[in-house]
Amino acid sequence: MFSQNDYYEHEFFKVKATAQRFSGIEFEQCQFIECDFSHSQFSNCRFIDCEFINCNLSDLSWNYSSLEEVDFKGCKLNSIVWGQVNWPQLALTSPVSFKQCELSHSSFFELQLKALTMTNCFAKDVDFRHANLVQSNFSDTDFRDSLFHQTNLRKANFVGATQFNIDITSNDVSNAKFERLEALNLLTGLDIELVD
Repeated sequence: MFSQNDYYEHEFFKVKATAQRFSGIEFEQCQFIECDFSHSQFSNCRFIDCEFINCNLSDLSWNYSSLEEVDFKGCKLNSIVWGQVNWPQLALTSPVSFKQCELSHSSFFELQLKALTMTNCFAKDVDFRHANLVQSNFSDTDFRDSLFHQTNLRKANFVGATQFNIDITSNDVSNAKFERLEALNLLTGLDIELVD
């Protein structure tokens, strides 16, 4: 499928490579458009300043590949363990962003992804426990059945986000932004009764 060990400013269009394994390839400033890499594995690969648009990456294994300034737009990213990525140690902001993506049944457990962008996404049953997501933008994302526990959400933007269940006694939500009506979800863990 990939005949070279490194690609620069290359566009991959409608590539179908399901349930395959790719190893030791570097992609810089590449675009992946309408590609299908579902059930595949990128092992020890490197993606620098790349863009995935309308791709199916569900059940993909990153297997110690590194992602640096990678944007996902309109992609299916279901059932991915993001802890498999070889994240940069000293990143000041998140090296990935998600816009209009499906991220259901995925895990961000214990990850350091400050200033993560996850906007207009569908994130059902996603594990955000013990993650550091300070100053992240989660606007207009659906978080139904997702897990937040000891998650750092300081200064995060949840404006337009829905279906989240965040216990304010076990998560840090100081200076986070919520819409007034949706903010009532924050009270569910307090064992109180709300009366109109």
